[in-house]
Amino acid sequence: MIAKIAILCAAFAAVCANPIILSTGISNSARQQDAAGNYAFNYGIADGLGATNSRTEIGDALGNKKGSYTITDIDGRARRVDYVADSLGFRTSINTNEPGTALSAPAAAAVISPYAPPVAPAVPAVAAAAPLLASAPLPAAPLLAAAPALALPNTVSSYSSVIGHGAALGLPLSAGLLAPGIAAKTLFL
Repeated sequence: MIAKIAILCAAFAAVCANPIILSTGISNSARQQDAAGNYAFNYGIADGLGATNSRTEIGDALGNKKGSYTITDIDGRARRVDYVADSLGFRTSINTNEPGTALSAPAAAAVISPYAPPVAPAVPAVAAAAPLLASAPLPAAPLLAAAPALALPNTVSSYSSVIGHGAALGLPLSAGLLAPGIAAKTLFL
């Protein structure tokens, strides 16, 4: 037991003695608001690897808002969204260099991107292959005749309190209730 505690203490000391201190990043934020309800806030975050994100917004007592947010990844992808929310609705403008985006304006959100829309590659036309085997014509009449319908009274199994398993299929209440060898009781309503 003492050996286990000594090993644990040695491992803890080795971890704590590591001279490498990794930067986890920095952040900042600010907020202002007056008595009338007008406000402004912003924040910015930069992690130790170089990725950043930030947001800024101002608003008034009437509910109008204007702001933006940005995000930049360590691989160089970046996005900036500017937005306005007022009596005319919510409108955005998106600037990005992310792959897979193209210049567009869906739902009043202008997307500004240096990427062009994808172009479908030219595919040569190929004729259909000839059938390998000739098939015989199908018979005109069905090979099996339909089974005659059985008229069964509405029954309930003495081993079950569930009625009408086949009701969803349009079958009588007795359908699906009786297993072979289980007697049924007839309900008289």
